[in-house]
Amino acid sequence: MSDDKTIAARLSRWVTGLRFDDLPAEVVERTKQLILDQVGVQLLGTTLPNVQPIRRVVAPGPAESTVTGGGVTSAAQAAYVNGALGHSGEYDDAHPTAWHTGSAVVPAALALAERDSVDGREVITAVAAGVQVMGVLGAVTTGGMVAAGWHGSKVLGVFGAAAAAGRVLGLTADELREAFGIAGSDASGTMEYDRGGGEVKRLHAGSAARAGVEAAQLARLGLTGPATIFEGDRGVFRLFARTEAPVPEPAWAHWQILDTIFRFYPMVGTVHAPLDAVRHLRETRGITPERIRRIRVGLVDFAVGHGAGITRPTDAISAQFSLAFGVGLQFVTGANAPADYFDPSRWHAPEILAIGDLVQPYPMPIPAGDPVFSARVDVELSGGGTVGHYQAGFRGHPTHPASAAEIEEKFRANVAGILAPGDERAVVEAVAGLDLRDDVRGLTALLRR
Repeated sequence: MSDDKTIAARLSRWVTGLRFDDLPAEVVERTKQLILDQVGVQLLGTTLPNVQPIRRVVAPGPAESTVTGGGVTSAAQAAYVNGALGHSGEYDDAHPTAWHTGSAVVPAALALAERDSVDGREVITAVAAGVQVMGVLGAVTTGGMVAAGWHGSKVLGVFGAAAAAGRVLGLTADELREAFGIAGSDASGTMEYDRGGGEVKRLHAGSAARAGVEAAQLARLGLTGPATIFEGDRGVFRLFARTEAPVPEPAWAHWQILDTIFRFYPMVGTVHAPLDAVRHLRETRGITPERIRRIRVGLVDFAVGHGAGITRPTDAISAQFSLAFGVGLQFVTGANAPADYFDPSRWHAPEILAIGDLVQPYPMPIPAGDPVFSARVDVELSGGGTVGHYQAGFRGHPTHPASAAEIEEKFRANVAGILAPGDERAVVEAVAGLDLRDDVRGLTALLRR
């Protein structure tokens, strides 16, 4: 297969040929929202214990790029820390085929843009391009990766970050094609954490951001990679997804960033629909814990293992991948506050576990036309009778899109007590006006404080 026929070549030509003026207004707006959401969860991550080892391992380096929460280091290392911070709370964005894009793509673009004084229009273009690459590749690989146990956020994230970094660096199409080939050797990441826990999952976003930045830098310096990194006999499609299928043409034509899912629960996306359904039943039927005999939760088949398989959390990640814990927490506290997932006393609270023990997940066919992340919750009451609710999609999903006000409200909640009120407003304004700014250093300086 000649180089000009490969998927890497087609992607690199599209990414390097993209211009800010090619972006529809809704894509520009959604990209800004993704950036605001991402920097908010990065700032929240500076307060969380699970990623502090990553901050300590990364030593101060060349004064190139900001580490959120304080310090400067090389662009690649800054992207590494900031990506891990963004993914630390299981509160960053999600995507039907691209998994988690912001925590891989945004840190890569911002780190290099800060170092090289690149304007905001180029950053927006780079982020949109990185998300597009992840979504296009995920259209082929996501199903196979889930079945095999690979974490698509890491596998695809290296390519999204490489695309964003390549845009900011101004790589040629040939150089970016090489960067994709280089990044492929850093594609990995198992999902064993969704069965046995382990905070290492947070590294997947950070290491993807770092690998993408380094791949773009190495390609600029002349390092090469296989042109058939995606469709080759030992390429990503076969190794990670066990498929030889081509990329469906609609995936190329659709703006992938418009399918961004903004998470309003700090949990894996597969459990958001049942949590919305539980909230609906609590608010409309006044159900209290002592009235519950059993809670049956119908989910798409793969979600029963990826989100509903853990019943006894042992760390934050296992709490965030436990439908039982999330349901119990909501019934007992009335909410699913991020801090509660990092509180060991909550993991072992008898009243929360007692509710969780009543949760019985089962695989359910999702009605045609509904989002795969839909669910049915039926609560059987101790006095007799059952109340139920079917939730098609969930708040923040493209079928129930988050409003600009909701995304800003989430950002403000995440940074409360971390940023001074004036800095909080300044970040919101800096992102809103990013396309009018000559560089991003004003924004990254706020994140450093």
